[in-house]
Amino acid sequence: MKLGGFGFLKDYDVICAAGFDYAELDMPEIAELTDDDFARFLEHAQATAFPIPTGARVLPIKDPYFFVPDCQEAELAPYLKKSCARSAKLGTQTILLGNGKARWLLDETSIQHEEVFIRFLRMLCEIAGENGQQILIEPLGPKYSNYINTLPEAARVIAAADMPNLFAMADLRHFVWAKEPFEDLVTYRDIVHHVHVDYPLTWPERRYPSVRDDYDYAPFFAQLKGYDGLLTIEADVPDDWQQAGRDGRELLETYRV
Repeated sequence: MKLGGFGFLKDYDVICAAGFDYAELDMPEIAELTDDDFARFLEHAQATAFPIPTGARVLPIKDPYFFVPDCQEAELAPYLKKSCARSAKLGTQTILLGNGKARWLLDETSIQHEEVFIRFLRMLCEIAGENGQQILIEPLGPKYSNYINTLPEAARVIAAADMPNLFAMADLRHFVWAKEPFEDLVTYRDIVHHVHVDYPLTWPERRYPSVRDDYDYAPFFAQLKGYDGLLTIEADVPDDWQQAGRDGRELLETYRV
């Protein structure tokens, strides 16, 4: 299993220096670069040869968007085409769809607009597929979203969208807050193509995990036996990346993942 660190463009070099196997970067930040700034970062990333296989967040939307009347999801196409094309040039093959507030249900009638979100997924998957990328839905805990909180719920939506490059990911924090059984990691192993971990007991603070935490990571990692994909430590940007890297490695070594 390869270990990644989540960060922003300013963190790219320090994630590499901290001994991680790859960086997971914020996609809106990359999409919003000027053409010249993106060209410079692309040149630097290619020269550094430090992988960026995953991109987080997809959309720069922080308010309810899909489950509102008259949502025009097609208007996102130009942005998505730019974002996917740029990330593909960086070697990003996996795009993570979190964006909990964008998919927030305003009330009990909002679910009637689910087909809008399904159409958006199909459009996003088509654009990503043209760039050789897969899309992963991230189930989010109830403090982050009230739609798609668990892997079973993600599986239902994936089946409804019926796209060959649409899968799911798993995040320890959201398992804990949604009270989802870790056994779902095994039940839905076929659709879980990525994993996030952090110290899950605080909110909104997200700390880097350590074997010395007052949280037992063993039950979660026990259900990951046999998982051979990528695992990103997704937390608040640490003050000390070197220590964060050592703690992440120790976590994986301790639980023999």
